[in-house]
Amino acid sequence: MYLTFALLAAPMLFFMLIWVAVTAYRIYFPEKPLPFEQDPVVRRWRMTAVGHSIPVGVREIRQDQRERLQTTSPTASYHYADGYASEGLPEYWMEDLYLRRN
Repeated sequence: MYLTFALLAAPMLFFMLIWVAVTAYRIYFPEKPLPFEQDPVVRRWRMTAVGHSIPVGVREIRQDQRERLQTTSPTASYHYADGYASEGLPEYWMEDLYLRRN
């Protein structure tokens, strides 16, 4: 019985201790960024949330595409045999180009 309690309580106490240590560190040193806050993706999300424009690379564009495809499905199909269709690009492509402009 004590062994079962120890096996269940020990990991929980360990994670609670880590949580307290990280919380205390953030309270005493709020100006020092944690390593995950220096990740380019996190910085880009924060800058775009505030409204600043930042350079965008291929990795960021691909990440945006993956996130968009997970939440929405394509609104129309666009088939062409040789080059552009006579009616031009689909509307949702033009909206996507407008959102990605520099």
